[in-house]
Amino acid sequence: MRIYLLALFLILVSGCSSLKVQTDYDPDTDIRAPKNFAVVHKTFEGEDTLTSDRIIAALKSELTRKGYVESPQEEADFYLLFHTGVTSKTRIDTDYQYVNMYPYTYGYGYHTIAVPQTRTYSYEEAKLIVDAVVPKKNKIIWRGTAVDYLKEMKTPQKKTAYINKVVKELLKSFPK
Repeated sequence: MRIYLLALFLILVSGCSSLKVQTDYDPDTDIRAPKNFAVVHKTFEGEDTLTSDRIIAALKSELTRKGYVESPQEEADFYLLFHTGVTSKTRIDTDYQYVNMYPYTYGYGYHTIAVPQTRTYSYEEAKLIVDAVVPKKNKIIWRGTAVDYLKEMKTPQKKTAYINKVVKELLKSFPK
């Protein structure tokens, strides 16, 4: 019985993730052929360089783990470029609560009425887009997008662990 409860708990916990990952690629390109990569990122004014440095480190680590070799930009077979963004979002939910009308009903039994309840939620949505680009052709051969609610993390270690998790999930479909 305990094993069933543990399995149910793991399914419920794994289903609670708000991270959404999508990937796309050029089916006519053999992405496994190039083995040398470079992460290229231009820092914009006002950008959080702590976060971008963590993303760069996670990308390098994950691709190295998959068997790719980091090389200088001039010698790379493909570049990894990434973009980040935060968007303010609003979600409006309407549900119905049933209210008992007793003793103001006529006849026998209870009568209920459905009363709509509308709630508005504001939140920040973070997006990470990673492109694999062949520099000689200036062509995107793979794109991954990760979207999640912007989470507040108190320590640098938690931020690094979360970014590593997102990049690992994002590059899961990147070929070996």
